Amino acid sequence: MKTIVKAPSLYFIATLIFASSIIGSSQKRSDNVESQTVHQKQSENQTIEATKSNPKSVSNNETDEDDTETEIPANTEFQFERERSFGSTDQVGSTDQVMMGEMGPFAVGPNDEVFLSDSDQATIHAFQSDGEYIKSLGRQGRGPGEFMIIYGYTTMATETNRLYVTDLAGMGFQFPFRMHSFSMDDFSFIKTMVLLAENKSEFDQLEGHYSKNIFPLSNGLFLVSYHRSPNDYQELDSFIHYVIQDSTGKIIDGPMLRQKDRKQLSTEIKSVYRGRINDYIAITSLPFFGKSILEVSGDDTIYAINHTEEFRIDVYSIEGDLVRTIEHDYENVPFNEDNVIDRYQRTNYKKELGEGAVVKMIEEAEELPTHWPAIQEMLIDANNRLWVSTIVEDFDEYEWWVLEASGELITKFQWPRDEPIEVIKNGKMYTRQTDEETGLEQIVRYGVEVE
Repeated sequence: MKTIVKAPSLYFIATLIFASSIIGSSQKRSDNVESQTVHQKQSENQTIEATKSNPKSVSNNETDEDDTETEIPANTEFQFERERSFGSTDQVGSTDQVMMGEMGPFAVGPNDEVFLSDSDQATIHAFQSDGEYIKSLGRQGRGPGEFMIIYGYTTMATETNRLYVTDLAGMGFQFPFRMHSFSMDDFSFIKTMVLLAENKSEFDQLEGHYSKNIFPLSNGLFLVSYHRSPNDYQELDSFIHYVIQDSTGKIIDGPMLRQKDRKQLSTEIKSVYRGRINDYIAITSLPFFGKSILEVSGDDTIYAINHTEEFRIDVYSIEGDLVRTIEHDYENVPFNEDNVIDRYQRTNYKKELGEGAVVKMIEEAEELPTHWPAIQEMLIDANNRLWVSTIVEDFDEYEWWVLEASGELITKFQWPRDEPIEVIKNGKMYTRQTDEETGLEQIVRYGVEVE
């Protein structure tokens, strides 16, 4: 099978409202396509099984041109056993009066510690594996180890015994300008590091771009993505660039990879607030357009999905050299504009943009896709296995594919969209559940066993 290598493209979901002021401060993982109505109710020790199915195809730019397929035993099963939950209803601190606020991103430590970010209190709550509260890391402020704001754009990442958390300059500026590191041995603050590189101006490709996502590497360096503001390019094409930075914030290599950023739609909204006209431009990305994804494995190998319309993963060395390409045949789900508009109207999708804003964007769009993307998300576990969620006809669930690092298919399983899988680590799977009545979120941990 011949492999055609194309330049990659990466994504991060952005929902921005630009006007005389930014409207709406709650950013709730709006990349999940629909408002899911089927809630999975599971007991604490429920076991879910997924049976391995046969792979489609795997291609490698170093292999022969002849088609090759690897036969996989058909009797392998993944079992998921619910163990416990962490979340918004947990008490933190030494008194009953201290409660966790709105949950943002989270991370998992080497000994299954769980670090939950608290958007209301601008802090990180640390819990032992058994759910016992340890302490809170950082607080709201501008000093070292303090957070201006924590919400959907915040990145939390771990490497060996350190936790890294980015800090944003505030709602008026959507990109992080620094990051804090904390020890996961004694949960102490270590230092604050510059994220927006001081020598960025030396690289023409980074003009108008700002640092966003961090990927800590095993050598103490960081892979950092640089993006433009959706307000700058709106419905035009824009690209994400990746560089290597040291702990002082200096770019020492790159830009080394480039990925196409997600397509944005915009529309003018006319509204009246307290008797005053408040017109603004609403800008957002919508899930039926392809996006780009990038993850880094524990051995510093880069896995890049350069737009999710195809089931294709390009594998790069940390130097940016293409090593191989993983491809699987996939039949994309047809896109039906009327059905999507009906669903968005019923669920009031992205209501923070303004009433009817998303439907207006779709109706005004010059071009819409004929099919949904193939891939929704990608995660990597400690064994360098790839967990890839795919979009299927049933919009209440995703079909997850688990692949070896080589691309060979291990198993497939269905999982509800309203309980997104966000972390795979130490033989555990961590999902996010939202209570339909209260809106409170919790992180649920499952044990993962392969038989």
